[in-house]
Amino acid sequence: MLALLCWHLPVAKPRWRNPLQTPSGLLPAQRHEYVDALRGTIKPGNFVKAEISSVVLLDPEKQIYAYCTRTTERSNPNWSYIGLTLKDNMIVDLAKNVPRCHDKRLRYYDFPELRNMKY
Repeated sequence: MLALLCWHLPVAKPRWRNPLQTPSGLLPAQRHEYVDALRGTIKPGNFVKAEISSVVLLDPEKQIYAYCTRTTERSNPNWSYIGLTLKDNMIVDLAKNVPRCHDKRLRYYDFPELRNMKY
């Protein structure tokens, strides 16, 4: 039910607090943390495309943010989605095929760190 409620929240504009932030709103270290979390769970070099979404503010009071990644693999040309939830810059939830990842308001950006992941 919470996922459905989050679907209707407006997309937050990224805050460019740090000049090192990427267009998605995440710091390079956060992008690398995500790749490191996936290392060992998926086969590196298997992605044809990899993209990361803009960051969305899900709960202003609790400062909970979310973003998504989407990938296509050599064996499956359809997009696969993973949704992540962040609190205090830590990943607190990660799930496949989260409905909010299909929200048309999200912008997706190239994610070469994931596409070029090595063991």
